[in-house]
Amino acid sequence: MVGPSRNWIPRQHGVWAMMLAPGIAGGFLAGFRWQHAVLIVAWVSAYLAFMAIRGWLRPRHRRQFVVPALTYAGISLVSVIGLLVWRLALLWWAVPLAVLLGASLVLISTGRERTVINDALLIGSSCLMTVVGATCQGLHGMDPSSFLRIVGIPHAWLAAAVLAVYFWGTIFYVKTMIRERGKAGWYATSVVYHLVLVVAAFLLNGWIGAVSVIVAVRAILVPRLWPRAKPAFIGVGEIGISTVLTVALCLTVTL
Repeated sequence: MVGPSRNWIPRQHGVWAMMLAPGIAGGFLAGFRWQHAVLIVAWVSAYLAFMAIRGWLRPRHRRQFVVPALTYAGISLVSVIGLLVWRLALLWWAVPLAVLLGASLVLISTGRERTVINDALLIGSSCLMTVVGATCQGLHGMDPSSFLRIVGIPHAWLAAAVLAVYFWGTIFYVKTMIRERGKAGWYATSVVYHLVLVVAAFLLNGWIGAVSVIVAVRAILVPRLWPRAKPAFIGVGEIGISTVLTVALCLTVTL
């Protein structure tokens, strides 16, 4: 039986970190203003609407997701309209988001909701919010060449890439803790991924490297020492590390 709260709030605690961290990082990279708060509200409500639509696509309990989907979509629509009045060029971001989220919906509708590819698509769409937040103040008009010039700022994409690489690593880590627990192949993949991540992170800067060491140690030890940790524990850990990584990004990556 699906409880009412599960129709409104994602069961995965860690998904909140994925929804919030990119928008917060992008906002602070640009100098946080009230528009960034609206952008975060627009994205979080849009993502929650997407999650409700995903639940609606399942044959069972379909009706229970209608009200959450419409409510979150309404909040997102109002927020997006306000943002477009402020910067109409934000409309260009609908193109990559439609591609990523559309591809995810196709996978979900064909029973491949829990694949690595689908997780990567959702993470990629969320991490785009880093670039949106970091560059939105400089957007003017609807000229595509002007849009591409403004959003092509390397540091914004670097911050988005750091978050994406981290969250992609959580796909393997979480699977070793839940659905693929005890499977040597998944554990080895997770460990190798995070060790490579440590090397790449230190090439960026020491602070990001230090965070990557914590993440790698977690990927190595937690599945061995606490293989049956509750999902809530795993999710809280995601939120904690995501917070530290976001702070490190805001302090060390500048536009």
